[in-house]
Amino acid sequence: MIGAGGSAAAGWQILDRLLEQSSNDRLNIATFTFASMYQQRVAEAELVVRQLSERPQSADAIESRNVASLMSIIDPVPTLRPYYSLMIADASGVILARAPKPRPRAVVETRIFGIAGAAEALESGTTVSALSVTPDCQLMVSVSAPVLGYDRLPLGVIQLGFPLDEEFVRQVKTDTGLDSSIYCADRLLATTLPGGTGAPGARAPADVTSAVIGRASEYEATITLPGGREYRARWVPLVDFEGRAIGMYGVGNPVKSVLDARAQILGVYIPVIGAVAIAALVLASLGSVALSVPLRRLAISAERMGGGDFETPIQGASSRDEVGRLAQQMEQMRASIASTYSQLQQLNKLKDEYLFSVAHEIRTPMSSLVAIVEVMTDNLGRMPEEEVRANIGRIARAVVRLNTLVENVLDAGSLRAGRFSVRMGKVNLDEVIDQALATVAPLFEEKDQISRVVFIETPGGMLRNTTVEPGRVPLVWGDERRLGQVFANLLSNASKYGPAGDTVTIRVAREYAESTGRSSTVRVSVSDNGPGIPLPEQADVFERHFRASSAVLSAPGTGLGLAITRAIIEAHGGQVGIESEHGRGTTVWVTLGEA
Repeated sequence: MIGAGGSAAAGWQILDRLLEQSSNDRLNIATFTFASMYQQRVAEAELVVRQLSERPQSADAIESRNVASLMSIIDPVPTLRPYYSLMIADASGVILARAPKPRPRAVVETRIFGIAGAAEALESGTTVSALSVTPDCQLMVSVSAPVLGYDRLPLGVIQLGFPLDEEFVRQVKTDTGLDSSIYCADRLLATTLPGGTGAPGARAPADVTSAVIGRASEYEATITLPGGREYRARWVPLVDFEGRAIGMYGVGNPVKSVLDARAQILGVYIPVIGAVAIAALVLASLGSVALSVPLRRLAISAERMGGGDFETPIQGASSRDEVGRLAQQMEQMRASIASTYSQLQQLNKLKDEYLFSVAHEIRTPMSSLVAIVEVMTDNLGRMPEEEVRANIGRIARAVVRLNTLVENVLDAGSLRAGRFSVRMGKVNLDEVIDQALATVAPLFEEKDQISRVVFIETPGGMLRNTTVEPGRVPLVWGDERRLGQVFANLLSNASKYGPAGDTVTIRVAREYAESTGRSSTVRVSVSDNGPGIPLPEQADVFERHFRASSAVLSAPGTGLGLAITRAIIEAHGGQVGIESEHGRGTTVWVTLGEA
């Protein structure tokens, strides 16, 4: 009985640790969702304000100080996005127009330079996003874009603002099922917690304020709401344009949900342990020496299971007596629990990460498409031809992203189902590379990037760099469509992680065998000047769903592109590899057989 009791206690500790990890995972998802939604709102706002600032009518109306014309430009936007507010000011900062109009007797700004980001946008000539606090302690996100004249000098600035308020936390609740709160410094602005942590304006606990606002670091604690309901909560700082913590957001998971899960598992766990304990008590009472040894072994095995060891087989399962049959049943139960638990952990983790990544990857281009279509629907007849062409280019970029995502997801399914195949033939690499460059051209144009193709011959180890000429690139054996997919994936990654204005280099090298001196292999590499990949992570970059730490921070993605690239190249009998130095860019290379 003592051994069984020890097993139960140890098993209970393992169960508590697993449930605590599950609770932390939910907090991680909620934290990531809140940050992603915030970044998505900022991206949408940047798209809208850039489109407005690039209209020729905006520059003309500011120069002529035509308030009616300025109002006609910004008035439709709050109708589509009720939480948006817009202002247009001249180069001296005087506000010429705003929408929606301020409420009667409201105190309003007359100069835009009092709002974070406006002066910086005019000075830098680029779009600037900033989080700031209003005089009445509200958190406001401001996105400012300069309006340039025909001589490319700034004439004024357009600023779009939206608050972090109750509407925002309700959306987090809808997406994750978890509750969240927003604070201006330590003052509560909005929450979805039942009963709240107090009315709006209530102060956060002193230890939370000291850690999050004072030291700009995350903080976790268990809180008790009015009525006695407990929540496990995490608070994360919100920083302003200068990097200071001016507010914070909190996410919470009810402790009761963890206790309910523990009670459900308890209904299964206690009968099993109880059955083992009762069997041990009854058999021990017989006082049989012949039974005491196998029972002790069985008790030791049960104790190991209670301690979380489901890998060690149950001792005595080979015996044919009553104790042996019990051991066999326990062995079957152990094997089943170990297999099911491992599979469920892996499947749940992969499913959550995969669905979240795909949904987030789809949301960005879809949001761009929706915003552009809405603007064009309302203003198509009044748009100049240049603006229409610019919007069509933005639509093309969003479509390229969606098409690449869909192809990668479908190919990942084919790989898992074993239906992946290639159709081999002679392929003109020159044409394949040109088609891949044409496919990703909208992505390069968005970031003002250019590409450079270089032909390198290596007879006898000597390198000779020449610009590729028609007919210089050798033919290879391969599947033309699949190879086009490989180079589109590599070029898309180089554009995504390379900086604005980067030069992406495609090198085509004919490699010569030392024994014969003849060319037998063609090596193609794609290089960018992005953040690079740390050396410890480079061995995993070709695994499905793996994303380097630098990639997770800089751009969304599913982690499928390089895994599919490796599958295609290996199906061609070639090799794929990566050369990267953290902070100095990345080169991905593939080899193919020359035709």
